[in-house]
Amino acid sequence: MLKPMKLTIPTLIGEIGKLGSTANIFIKRDDLNGLLISGNKARKLEYLVADAKRKRCDTLITCGGVQSNHCRITAVFAKQYGFDCHLMLRIYGKPKKIYTANLLISKLLNATIHYITPSQYDNRNEVMKQHAKKLQKKGRKPYVIPEGGSNEIGILGYRDCMMEMAGFIKRKKIEAVYCAVGSGGTYAGLLLGKKLLNVHTDLNGILVSNSVQYFQEIINTICNKAIKKFRFPISIDTSCMNLIDGFIGPGYGIPYPAELKTIKRVAQSGIILDPVYTGKTFHGMLDDVKKKKYKKVLFIHTGGIFSIFAYAKELTNTINT
Repeated sequence: MLKPMKLTIPTLIGEIGKLGSTANIFIKRDDLNGLLISGNKARKLEYLVADAKRKRCDTLITCGGVQSNHCRITAVFAKQYGFDCHLMLRIYGKPKKIYTANLLISKLLNATIHYITPSQYDNRNEVMKQHAKKLQKKGRKPYVIPEGGSNEIGILGYRDCMMEMAGFIKRKKIEAVYCAVGSGGTYAGLLLGKKLLNVHTDLNGILVSNSVQYFQEIINTICNKAIKKFRFPISIDTSCMNLIDGFIGPGYGIPYPAELKTIKRVAQSGIILDPVYTGKTFHGMLDDVKKKKYKKVLFIHTGGIFSIFAYAKELTNTINT
C-alpha cells in the first residue's frame, strides 16, 4: 500500500451547538491540519505527491480555478519536495494586475501559471496531458494531478479521515456526516472508508458545482478504480451515495446572500467558512438537517481560509448589513 508524504496532523472534532437547527453540530477541523498545507486537498496530495516521488517525477501539473486551494497547496508541496510546479488556472476575462489570496501565494512560491479559458477547462485533462508531453520533450518527467486531487490514489486521504472519525461516530451516535462535493474525491474517500470500516451513519454530500448525476458517475468510477487497484474487499455503486443539490446558487465560486449570512453567523462561533465550499455546504446542511430531523451531525470543515480574501467585497457588505 502506498504511504503518504505526511505533512498534516490528525484533526480534532469540536462541538458548536445547534446554531438554530434541530441537531447538535460537531465539526471535524480539517481546516486546522496545517497552514499553507491544510484542508481536504492536503490529505489527498500527501498520497499523490508520494506517488510522484515513487515514480521519480520532477514536475507537478494540476488545474483549478484562479483561486484554487488545491493549486496553492500543490505549489507548497512542490517547494517542500523539490518539484517544479505548473498550474492550469481557469479564468474569466483577463488576469487581474494585483494578485490576491491563493493566487498570490502560488505566485510567491514561483509556480508557473498558465491561464486557460472556461472552454479549455472543460477539456482540462487533455490540456494537462498535452502540456505534460511538451515538458517530456524537454527532458522533464511530469506528474499530472487531476482537479482537486480526486482519483483512486488521492481519495486514500479521506479513507484515512474516516478512520480517524469512526470511533467518535460510534460513541456519539452521529446520524449523519456532511461534506462538500466539488470534485468528488473527498466524498469518494469517505464512502470508501465508511464501507471498509462498516460505519453506520448517513454520508451526505452537498454539491457546490455540477449535478447529482455527474458526481454519481465520477464518485462511482473513482471508488471502483481504488477497489480494483488496492484490492479492497468491498463493493460500491450509486445506491450507496446521498448527494444533495440546491445550494450551488448562481454557480461554482459565486456566493449568494443566504450563504453569506450563514458564514457570518457561524463566524460568531469562531469558525471561518469560505464562500466556495464550506459556506455553501454548511448552509445546505442546516436546511437538510431540518428536513431529516437529525439529532447529531458531523460537518467536515475542508479548509479554504485563504480564499475568503478574494471575496472581501461580498463579505464586507454582509458584515455591514
